[in-house]
Amino acid sequence: GLAYEWSNFRLSCLKMNSRKRDFLDVLDPFTLPLNCFILEFPSLVVKPNPTLSDNLKEEAIATIARLKLNQDDDCIQGRQEWLIPYCQQEYPLTFLRKKAPFIVYELERQDIAEVSKIARIMGIR
Repeated sequence: GLAYEWSNFRLSCLKMNSRKRDFLDVLDPFTLPLNCFILEFPSLVVKPNPTLSDNLKEEAIATIARLKLNQDDDCIQGRQEWLIPYCQQEYPLTFLRKKAPFIVYELERQDIAEVSKIARIMGIR
């Protein structure tokens, strides 16, 4: 019934929207405080921030599981497909910020946005 309601459009792609369906255990990214999720390098695994309250941490874990953010190789490969060309200096951070803002947010939060730093962590030459 909400297919044409703007309030229903939250996730970034058809795959995530189809996984969310009408389950209520997926956190709404627009209502979360910053740093609920973190990105681990070099694995590119999404994790709940360890500083979250136990309740919010459980909800973040449920969201990660429901959306299969780490179980689906396509998700991790998609993160690699944005990060590796950046490490190889195929495009600047400003471009990556437009296409993969969560990755850039985590690079900056972890102070590893400089190409040489993240390339070394990722094992890319």
